[in-house]
Amino acid sequence: MQVQISKEFDAEIKQAAKALGFEDKKIVERAILFYLDAVKEHLELKREFREWDALSDEALARFEKELR
Repeated sequence: MQVQISKEFDAEIKQAAKALGFEDKKIVERAILFYLDAVKEHLELKREFREWDALSDEALARFEKELR
């Protein structure tokens, strides 16, 4: 896969690569991995909230049924 980036980002990547002693490509790869990990955690949290919401709805329905 090839990605095009702006000149500003390219300059920042080159500066970071030079400061850290990495190749430009490694900086980009690490940034993408970091972002994907953050997205994965966010999606897992959303899934967990949906599951808790479903369980809450089920518990409320049972409670209301017991009141009748």
